[in-house]
Amino acid sequence: MSRLDDFQPSAIRHLHDLAQALRAREPNRRLIPLHFGESDLGTPPFIVEAGCQALRNGAVFYEDNGGRQDLKAALVEHYAERHGVRIESDQIVLSCGGVQAILLSMLGLVNPGDDVLVITPAWPNLVEAARLAGGTLHEVALRYDEGDDRFELDMDRLADTLARTQHPRLVVVNTPSNPTGWVASDQAKNNLVALCRQHGVHLLMDEMYDRILFDGHVHRTVLARDQDMSDVTVINGFSKAYCMTGWRLGYLVTAPERAVQLARMQEFVTSHAPSMAQVAAITALHEGEAFIRESLERYTSARDLAVRRLKQIAGAVVPTPRGAFYLFFRLPGSSDSIAFCRQLLEDSGVVLAPGAAFGRGGEGWVRLCFATQLEQLDEALERVADFVAGRSNDRS
Repeated sequence: MSRLDDFQPSAIRHLHDLAQALRAREPNRRLIPLHFGESDLGTPPFIVEAGCQALRNGAVFYEDNGGRQDLKAALVEHYAERHGVRIESDQIVLSCGGVQAILLSMLGLVNPGDDVLVITPAWPNLVEAARLAGGTLHEVALRYDEGDDRFELDMDRLADTLARTQHPRLVVVNTPSNPTGWVASDQAKNNLVALCRQHGVHLLMDEMYDRILFDGHVHRTVLARDQDMSDVTVINGFSKAYCMTGWRLGYLVTAPERAVQLARMQEFVTSHAPSMAQVAAITALHEGEAFIRESLERYTSARDLAVRRLKQIAGAVVPTPRGAFYLFFRLPGSSDSIAFCRQLLEDSGVVLAPGAAFGRGGEGWVRLCFATQLEQLDEALERVADFVAGRSNDRS
């Protein structure tokens, strides 16, 4: 079997393609897309202008494989100020989005046949990147605690899975979590680092949503617990915090010798991250705090509206997320999440992501991105409620 046969296409893209086909068939029908993970506002003007000025100033040529030194310096300063963590420029590799940072890390860390443990439900790219690297995948599901109405990491389940693998190499964790909104506590991060060290495995931590936290929760990078980074690689980027999804700019932080090798590998993939995006990202880091605060206020209002409206649906299970900008919830009739989302699209024009896309523990759930205008979100929620009520009436 070839790699082309082994990896699985994204069920989120499947719903997107269906929505595009429906729009082509019925161009006058208003669809409400809440399936992709991005804000509907787009990049703020001060970052856009920085990118345009970078182009005018000549940021159109090849860069170092690992990224521009001025952006790396800005990230070093950023980690020192926000986390009290000292990293060096030679520990950073800039990449074409967090997607590429993940794939580079997988290719650099995982040999064919190595066991890779991924905490799920998880963004599909984390799983498929492990497959593309030739890893043997083991999904370790978060536990949904009905009493506390939230997802939690089951350390006993993770430890048991690690103990049963023959060639353990990598544990992959995303927190704040896409899709569940789970936020690992400081104690959970300590336990993760300790467990990985005990078993001699590497920890790949996706911290892409570290600036999107609710209810007073604070994220401190796992690098604070392993500053030599011999056993830890952190993934982050500019897509979510600064609404720069289309700019394709992410990064990884790891041990210097590993970073050098991964930067060399990038030469044969994309050469380097886009020049003008790297320059614009410096402005994002230096001037973006007010925008992040405004965005968080907007996301909080949207989250609260969506939780309140969905919980009014009889039989709905709607955990309140602590981080990221998604709701991951169950509705009557959503046990086959792909079929549910397809029918919801056809009947109501609302596009959601099926939970089956996110691995073990995801089936039966659906994901909604609430990083959108309140008026549009309110309309979408009304359509969802009407759809569920209509299905219930059809069965009665």
